[in-house]
Amino acid sequence: MRPCHSIALRWSPVLAWLGSTSAAHAGMAMPTFTDIARARLEVISFFLLAYLVLAFVYQRLWNSLAREHSRMPRLSYRGALAALVVCGLFLYVVLTMISGARELMTPGAWARSGVLYEIRDPDKDPKPWLKEGRRMSLERLRAELWLYAERHSGTFPTSREAAELPGEARRSIDPNGLSLVYVPGAKPDSGTDVVAYEPGSFGAQRMVLLSNGDIVEMPIEHLALLVREQVQKPVSEVTQKTPP
Repeated sequence: MRPCHSIALRWSPVLAWLGSTSAAHAGMAMPTFTDIARARLEVISFFLLAYLVLAFVYQRLWNSLAREHSRMPRLSYRGALAALVVCGLFLYVVLTMISGARELMTPGAWARSGVLYEIRDPDKDPKPWLKEGRRMSLERLRAELWLYAERHSGTFPTSREAAELPGEARRSIDPNGLSLVYVPGAKPDSGTDVVAYEPGSFGAQRMVLLSNGDIVEMPIEHLALLVREQVQKPVSEVTQKTPP
């Protein structure tokens, strides 16, 4: 009994320490996915499941038709999967060709880069796209004004209020819907008078439509000077003809 008693006394502190410890954590660390990876895995799993189900439905429909038409071969599940893969690749090629044709036919979508051309990205370089849109708004107004001149003996509208033009033709690309500023008094295809220009929200450089049909970009100081001279021209001519 003494050896057992001595052994118990020897190991009693160890047993007391083990009994007083809290719950032990053991085991290997489990790798987990991030939220984005988990979401993508769920989406891929859903589409794979849907693909397998569609292949089963396709096989059943094909075989139901094969029962009524003896010339049609029976289709296995593997054949149904292969048929769906081929159809999916065919549709992918067709949609890619449609998307490429749309990009090729978009005006201003391609920019020269050395000896080759590359497609422009409006998110990376919005300036060419913005400038093209500003020019197109003045081109639309130019077409309407020249059509108006053909119908009215070669003259433009005499005032901004009397401009018989649709509101869409005079609208700029300003997000607030500001209209292009029309300057009366010019004649079509004659001189370089200012016919219309962009409103004040476009900054110090404005796109300007001239009476010869050109669309140019000029600083606001030069534009203000031209418009002031053009507006005061009829008044000065009248004062010169008035007798003293």
